[in-house]
Amino acid sequence: MKRAGKVVLLAHCILNVNAKVDGLATVPAGCTALVTRLLDEGYGIIQLPCMEQLCCGISRWGQVKEQLDFPAFRRRCAQLLEPIVDQTEDFIRNGYRVCGVIGLDGSPSCGVNETCSGRWGGEIGDGYGLEEKIPTLHPVSGSGVMMEVLHMQLAERGLSLPFLAVNETDPGRDADRILFQLKESFETKKGEKENL
Repeated sequence: MKRAGKVVLLAHCILNVNAKVDGLATVPAGCTALVTRLLDEGYGIIQLPCMEQLCCGISRWGQVKEQLDFPAFRRRCAQLLEPIVDQTEDFIRNGYRVCGVIGLDGSPSCGVNETCSGRWGGEIGDGYGLEEKIPTLHPVSGSGVMMEVLHMQLAERGLSLPFLAVNETDPGRDADRILFQLKESFETKKGEKENL
């Protein structure tokens, strides 16, 4: 059997940039620099859902974490992530190494180390204070809403995975770092398995 037994969970738009907010895509289809390297290195890929497209559609405006951080959005994240967490647990129980979750820093849903914040919402036309709202938009430390929910669901099952991230403006440039971190995670999990 040629299976490498390695798996990663990957933010949706790293494989399919068409789901991103219009104007944010820096490549035509997906981040080939990272995805090709993952496949070449023997990692199977579980694509996470794009919660923003599923809940707000492809014609949505750019959003900040505060707009997505409400009970119904979190509940929908949990519903759509549950089968992915089931699959992750099944892989682990059967000796596979799920080496990490790769998110997209800067995203209000998929950010890992950094997300976006601001006083954003309401009407955007003349007379609605758009000029005052734009300067409030800024990156902040912390995870996006979906990544918070995923982390909680994994923890509830006793599953601990490293959460890694590429930068939203140039996900390809982080490929070397991500692959190095995944290799470290794989070697650690391999050592833990051998010591059982």
